Amino acid sequence: MAGDTLHETVRRVLREAPFAMRQLASESRLSYDVLRSWRSGRRQANPESARRLADGLAARAEKLQDLVRELRRTAEG
Repeated sequence: MAGDTLHETVRRVLREAPFAMRQLASESRLSYDVLRSWRSGRRQANPESARRLADGLAARAEKLQDLVRELRRTAEG
């Protein structure tokens, strides 16, 4: 949301992302423990790590979009 700090935004992303955190950690090239500590508020992400998290989310979103297109093509025959 507008006005969120980086820390608040990262925590919200980790709470709301529809992906398993282990999977997201792998795709973001971050450790699962780091993501857990950000989500719980014990640690805060720095801008570079937040960018890696964003890259991991983008990669997962692209894969999901590919699956959506495939499903639609298959359903349409």
